[in-house]
Amino acid sequence: MRVVIVGNNVAGTTLAKLIRDADREVEIDIFTEEPVPYYARPKLIGFVAGAVEESGIQFHPTEWYEKNALKLHLSSRVDKVDAAGKKVLVGDEWHTYDKLVMANGSKAFLPPFKGLPKDNAFTLRTLEDAKMIREAAASAKRVVVIGGGLLGLETARALASGFPGIDITILEYAEHLLMRQLDHEGAKILQDWIKEVGTKVVTKAETEELLGGGGIATAVRLKGGRTVECDMVIVSAGARSNLQLAKEAGLDVKRGVIVDGSLRTSEKNIYAVGDVAEFEGKVWGMIPPALDQARIAAKKVLGLDGPDYTGTIPSNTLKVMGIDLTSIGTVRSEHETMEPGFEEIRAVAPDGKVYKKFVLKDDRMIGAILLGTKKETGKVARMIKEGAPVENIRDKLSDPGFDFR
Repeated sequence: MRVVIVGNNVAGTTLAKLIRDADREVEIDIFTEEPVPYYARPKLIGFVAGAVEESGIQFHPTEWYEKNALKLHLSSRVDKVDAAGKKVLVGDEWHTYDKLVMANGSKAFLPPFKGLPKDNAFTLRTLEDAKMIREAAASAKRVVVIGGGLLGLETARALASGFPGIDITILEYAEHLLMRQLDHEGAKILQDWIKEVGTKVVTKAETEELLGGGGIATAVRLKGGRTVECDMVIVSAGARSNLQLAKEAGLDVKRGVIVDGSLRTSEKNIYAVGDVAEFEGKVWGMIPPALDQARIAAKKVLGLDGPDYTGTIPSNTLKVMGIDLTSIGTVRSEHETMEPGFEEIRAVAPDGKVYKKFVLKDDRMIGAILLGTKKETGKVARMIKEGAPVENIRDKLSDPGFDFR
């Protein structure tokens, strides 16, 4: 059997290794547009900051692919999928397959701001993007980061730590930072922290236009007329699944390529995993779901018995502008009317540096925010995953000093 994988990211590479571990005979070809083997995308932040060199973000050396009999085709974009003929077109050459896995991920979303493109306006998605940002930042004095999500904040931190003295302003369209991970109270604490370390934050800031001539942005104009001067812009407005290949192949798509519990698309011999896949109306765009999907899809591709994919509890544990943040499960107040069975319990340290929120449903924890601490992360994550009852500790959840361990 021959398996072709489109995409050399965490989903595609993990899937390839799992297939190889289960079957030493299957032929595996990986096609990627990028000129380098799989690298750890989260480490691009360290690369921008100058804390990690290019060699430090590469996940596997070339020898690893050879050892595992994985045929890696670099700088090889798949231009077309012939689902009926079971083949893919790369350049002017067709490659046949028995099973095809689409792991071609997503691309940075660039909103339709007036004034784009600009030579000094960047997105951060690939190693090449990071190289351009690092080069431009070396001579920049004032940087505007459009977008106060995880990537926008981490990029701002990388620039602040890697290029001391640079003036950074974060513009967030929504009412507070990290709308997907934090509620209003937690975001207020985070924003105060960010301001303390010298980075400006403007919320409810709707970007309208990048001003400047000669292909260079000199300011960002907001709705209402306010302008923020700059000599470099980072646009961090999220990502969108790469759907063109799937659409042209006739696969069912919405926000992503629609898959079932087997990670199979509308074509029986084609699967999709990672950022490009949509399961039950959701495109995850995170590493844990990509790994979960790869583990399940590997068995399905080989026709082995195994459980279906049922979804992944969203979880992020990282440092945002130097402050620890864990966000697991249902964290935002999506139930503001407080439907029966839902409850939110908060705890704030006296100095305002630690914030915890626990979301309960029918006396079981379904989500949590831990800001400014990470020591209880493992225990809280297990409680949420297992749906453990909380009646024995309910009265302690509002105590910021309570240690789950």
